[in-house]
Amino acid sequence: MGALRSFLLSYPEFLLAALCFLSLSAVGLKVRARRQLAPVSWPAVGMLPFVLANLDRLLDAITGVLRECRCTFVFRGPWLARSDFLVTCDPAVVQHCLASNHGSYDKGRDFAEMFDVVGDGLLVADAASWARQRHVAAAVFGTPTFRSFVLSTMARQAARLLVPFLDHAAAAPEAAREGVELEDVFMRYSLDVSYASAFAADLDTLSIAAASAPLPPIGQATRVASEAALLRHIVPSWWWRLLRWLNVGAERRLAEAKAVLDEFVYREIARRKSQQPLTVASKSQGEGSDLLSLYMAWPRDPGMTDRQRDQFLRDSAVGYMFAAKDLIVAALTWFFYVLCTHPHVEAKIFDELKSLHPSATVAATGGGEHAVFDSDALQPASYLHAAVLETLRLFPPAPFEEKEAVRNDVLPDGTRVAKGTRVIFCIYAMGRIERIWGSDCHEFQPERWLSDVGRIRHEPSHKFAVFNCGPRSCLGKNLGLSNIKIAAAAILYNFQVELVDSHLVKPQNSVVLHTKNGMRVRIKRRQAT
Repeated sequence: MGALRSFLLSYPEFLLAALCFLSLSAVGLKVRARRQLAPVSWPAVGMLPFVLANLDRLLDAITGVLRECRCTFVFRGPWLARSDFLVTCDPAVVQHCLASNHGSYDKGRDFAEMFDVVGDGLLVADAASWARQRHVAAAVFGTPTFRSFVLSTMARQAARLLVPFLDHAAAAPEAAREGVELEDVFMRYSLDVSYASAFAADLDTLSIAAASAPLPPIGQATRVASEAALLRHIVPSWWWRLLRWLNVGAERRLAEAKAVLDEFVYREIARRKSQQPLTVASKSQGEGSDLLSLYMAWPRDPGMTDRQRDQFLRDSAVGYMFAAKDLIVAALTWFFYVLCTHPHVEAKIFDELKSLHPSATVAATGGGEHAVFDSDALQPASYLHAAVLETLRLFPPAPFEEKEAVRNDVLPDGTRVAKGTRVIFCIYAMGRIERIWGSDCHEFQPERWLSDVGRIRHEPSHKFAVFNCGPRSCLGKNLGLSNIKIAAAAILYNFQVELVDSHLVKPQNSVVLHTKNGMRVRIKRRQAT
C-alpha cells in the first residue's frame, strides 16, 4: 500500500488519468442512458442510485421510465446481487407472457420462497402442481353454494360490523377531532369477511367493543405475515435470508406468525374430521358452504398421504385469506381517496344508490336506521361499478406481477429473454401510459368504462391486467368486485367521508398498494333525504 502511495505521488499524471477515465466513463454512461431513456447503470451498483433517488416516488419514477422507453427496459442491479430483471407494461408483452406463451413463464422458486407463508398453495405453485390446484379451486369458486355463502357473508359483515362501527365513529368527539384511520377500518373489515368465508366463524375484529383492542392471535399473525412478505420484496434477498437463518427481527416474527396460522388451521381441520358428515337438512341451511368445508369435501387424490392432504387444505385456506384480505383493503382505501378528491363522482354514485332498493336496514346507535345493499341489489349500479374499475386502473392493489422465464424466449417487440430472467409487469404503470389509455389516462373518469347506453364497457385483460391475464386470471374477480361494491355502497349511502386537512395520502412501495401514511378521514352521518 505504501509503495502504491509513493508511486502515485511520484507520478501524479497516472492518478489524474485514472480520474479522467472514470469521469469520462460516468459521463458516457449518462449520455448513453439519456439516449436509451433508461436509468444510468453505474459500475458495481447498477441502477441502485436511481432507486435510492426516487424512493419517495418509486412507482411514478418507474412509470416515467417505462413511458420514455416505450414500455420495456432492463433493470440492472448491483453486481453479484442477482437483481437484474426485465420491466414492462406493454400489453403485447403481457398477452405474450401471461396468455399465449404462458408455458414459458412460471412464478419461480424465488417468488415461492418470499411467500412461503402460503406453503405450496395456488398463489405460488407452478407446472403440474399449479394445474391440479387450479382445477380444484375453479370447481370450488364455481360452486353456487360457495358464491352465495361468500356474498351473503359480505353483506352480513357490512350490516353488523362496518356500518355500526362507522356510525359510532361519526358520533365520537375524538373521531370528529382527529379523524378515523380508514385503512385500518378496512383491514379489520376485510379480515372479518375473509375469515368468515374461509372458516364459517366470526372474528368480529371491527365490532365496536373490539376495534380499539389488539387483533386476536390469528389476526395478528396474518398482519405480521403480510408485512414480512412485503419486506422480503423490498430488501436484498441475502439480508432477509440472513435474518431468517439467525431467527431475528422480522423473520422471527414471521416464523412465530406461521406457527400461529399452522396451529389454528390444522386444529380446525382435525376438529372437522372428527365431526359427523353433514346431513341434507344442514346443507340446505348453508352449513358446509365455507371454503375449508368445500375443500375438505373434494375427492381425495389417491396419491396423497394424510399429512400431504392436511397441508394442501392448510395452504389453500391460508392462501385464500391472504388473496382475499390485503387486496380488498387497498382497493377500498384508494376508492375512497379518489371519491374524497372527486366529489362530483361521489355525488353521482350517491344519486344512483338512492334509485335502488336496499336489501337490509341496520338500527344504528342514536343514528336511526341505515341501509345496506347486497350484491343483487347493486346489479343495476353501473356507475358505481365503473368507478371501482377506474380506481383499480389507477391504483391496482397489486402494482406488480412477477414471472420467471423457464426457457429462452423472444418478446413481440424483439427483446430476447434468457432462461432464468425475472420479468416484472408493472400494472401500476399500465394505467398511466398515454399510448395504452389515451391522453387523459391520468384523469379519474369512470365514464371511460361506460358505453353509450350506460352499460359496462369490456377491456381486454392484457390491457387491464389488475386481475391477471391468461390461465392464471383471478378466480375471485367477481367476488372481489362485489365485496368492494357492497362495502362502498354501505358507506356512501349512509355517511359522508372527508379527508382530514393536510393529511398526505401516498402509495407505499410494496407488492400491495397500501398507503404510506394511512388515510385519516372524518365520518359524518348523512342527513335523511
